Amino acid sequence: MILIIQLIGINIFAQTFKSNSATIRRGGFEIDRTARSIVISDREITISNYLNGNTEPLVLNVYLVEEKEDRFDGVCRYYYCTAKNEDKLSPYQKIIVIRKPFSITLELFLADNNKYVHDLEING
Repeated sequence: MILIIQLIGINIFAQTFKSNSATIRRGGFEIDRTARSIVISDREITISNYLNGNTEPLVLNVYLVEEKEDRFDGVCRYYYCTAKNEDKLSPYQKIIVIRKPFSITLELFLADNNKYVHDLEING
């Protein structure tokens, strides 16, 4: 019974978004046409079709949420995360997910000081 209440509590305030394309910034620009679902709550973020050749989800634990003003996008919500399935990622220093009005940006700051940015266009 307690487990059911906990599971319901986690998903009550979650938002689900659909993405059919993304821009990957990694040295240059690359367009990715993979269909994804992005579920965001204040505790967890799941991005489907992200890992292992776009077949497995990336699951993130959220440890801090902040709202910040962006000069182009207005107020954006920043989610600071760690990866639940980090064994499938390159070693990283931090992960930030930024919820903007028309996109969601995933920033992976890798341990080798490289930054990997994935801008997911969302369809409400």
